[in-house]
Amino acid sequence: MIKNNSKIIDGWNFHFEEVSNNVYKVELTDNFGRQASTTDHDLEKAIETCLSYSFDIERQLNNSLNKFTYDTFKYFLADEKLIENNYSDKDFGSWIIQKNYKRIILDGKDYLLSLQSITETDNWKEDLAIKLTDLTFKQIIKLKDKFKNDN
Repeated sequence: MIKNNSKIIDGWNFHFEEVSNNVYKVELTDNFGRQASTTDHDLEKAIETCLSYSFDIERQLNNSLNKFTYDTFKYFLADEKLIENNYSDKDFGSWIIQKNYKRIILDGKDYLLSLQSITETDNWKEDLAIKLTDLTFKQIIKLKDKFKNDN
């Protein structure tokens, strides 16, 4: 469970409160006071909705989505046993999240996000590639689900 008043995404503070029995108001507020908020009976769904809104805000402001997408995937994959989990500012904001037979990689120089799986010959093959500039939040959810469905 996520702690209240924590940073689940770099630059965004997370806050929630139970406003009625099993009804939650969830807010993400960035360092400049911009907010993404919703109210829902499902806390996890509310968090996902707020992440979607904050993703749209970041895109509208033309902010780099490298770290934002990395933090979003880390949040969604927190319960997975990861072999590698690395973000690098030095490499144009490139990052990798890997488990046994799958990995998600962002090439920060080319702004290319890809989902890869390992073949029987221990080579990596690209299952899906999306330019970061074309990425939607729905695609993040789709990639997360494909990544979680590892053998």
